[in-house]
Amino acid sequence: MTTEPTNQSQGTTPTQGVVLMAFGKPQYYWAAYNIAYSIKRFNKSVQIALISEPLDKGARYYCPELTDVVDVYVDLPSEHIYTNKKLDPAKAKLLMYGLLPFQENLFLDVDAVCLKDIEPLLNHVSSSDKNYQTMVIGSHKIDQGREIKSMQWAWADDIWSMYNLGEDAVLPAINSSIQFIRKSEQTELLFKTASDLLLNNPIPVHKLRSKWGGGQPDELYTNIAMCLLNIDASMDINSVYITHKRELDITTIQSDYYLMGYFGGQGFTPRHYIEWLDRLLKVWNRQDNMTHKYFINRIIDNKYVTGKH
Repeated sequence: MTTEPTNQSQGTTPTQGVVLMAFGKPQYYWAAYNIAYSIKRFNKSVQIALISEPLDKGARYYCPELTDVVDVYVDLPSEHIYTNKKLDPAKAKLLMYGLLPFQENLFLDVDAVCLKDIEPLLNHVSSSDKNYQTMVIGSHKIDQGREIKSMQWAWADDIWSMYNLGEDAVLPAINSSIQFIRKSEQTELLFKTASDLLLNNPIPVHKLRSKWGGGQPDELYTNIAMCLLNIDASMDINSVYITHKRELDITTIQSDYYLMGYFGGQGFTPRHYIEWLDRLLKVWNRQDNMTHKYFINRIIDNKYVTGKH
């Protein structure tokens, strides 16, 4: 259920906006606040929706400041979050299509900080005729071997045999931290296909090459669905900088990317970048006569990738 927008002068939902998702641990609401605050700091007109557990036990309880930076709230049904009473983040992401509040939705994982005005990024992806765009980091064909260099989640032979992929099939590998989703028959079918694979015909967990938080990864089934439906979802713009190495300098990241992500659990993203993001948030908060209290180091310690739900 979508509530009325809270920060708008008129009670109509706009056609375009950023969508965040938070549930479970308080630290995900903290992360949602940090990214929403950073987006609004550069452009208050960008509409932000939060898909979350009902406010009485979610956002308002764990992070009351979210009401200052979120325009649209969408209740996340409990059946989207849990499988056998265990938190299932992959399920939540793959079932989100019916909850999206805008016609054009830029979904962002909350483990990131915005570095500049995000509106040009929104306008760029919106100008494409692609209804679905994401960060495509590679692709794989079965004759390249069992190990997929650009995707860690499963082995190629298991994927090809389970889903009857042809010899010429090309399996994309994505990072789903950013997804542009324009509502259409194509994107609805993509999410339905991916969620059906996860819920009804998944690769057994014990056969996965890597697990996400001890369970299934949403990216794996999105990759397979994109292959089955022959969807090219490549996004031709630098959007989120994500790395597990100390590579680009900070000035370059701020110049060339819209967001900096802090991928994975403790130790995945170099401490150098984490400390920089916390310093950045601290400076911005001080300039706005506020106090930075939702520290990224504390958020990372409690991420689902650790498997400790």
